[in-house]
Amino acid sequence: MKAWNRRAMLGLSLGFLVVGVACKGKDEARASGATGQVRCAHCGMKIASDSPWKTEVVSAGKTAVYDTPRCALFDAVGTSSKVRVQEFYDRTWLDASEVRFVRGSDVLGPMGPDLVPVNATHVGKFTKDHGGTAVAYADLTKANLEDAK
Repeated sequence: MKAWNRRAMLGLSLGFLVVGVACKGKDEARASGATGQVRCAHCGMKIASDSPWKTEVVSAGKTAVYDTPRCALFDAVGTSSKVRVQEFYDRTWLDASEVRFVRGSDVLGPMGPDLVPVNATHVGKFTKDHGGTAVAYADLTKANLEDAK
């Protein structure tokens, strides 16, 4: 009877070990992006592949993906990184220096208030329709990014 109890306990222990290892493997795959789900490099939010808010920062030859311009700019402002955003009206990819970032408008990103990238030629129309103030990429600082919350 004692041999049976030992075998049962050994079997249960091995079962828990296998389940524990399997669960850990899923967590590691999720964290590494092996599941195919892309996450924001700043806040970790999941990013839809077709998100019009998706932003890229290229630094040292590596591209990091962000869920919103605000998250990307937090990591990029004050560095030599290149920021690429999707323009609000036509969703074309542009360098951050080619757009104005409108803050305080009624347009909300996936995480609430955000800096909306608008082509300089459309800023007047955008601010008339949605409010807010436009800021050039060169004029952005960490302090005014905090104010954009």
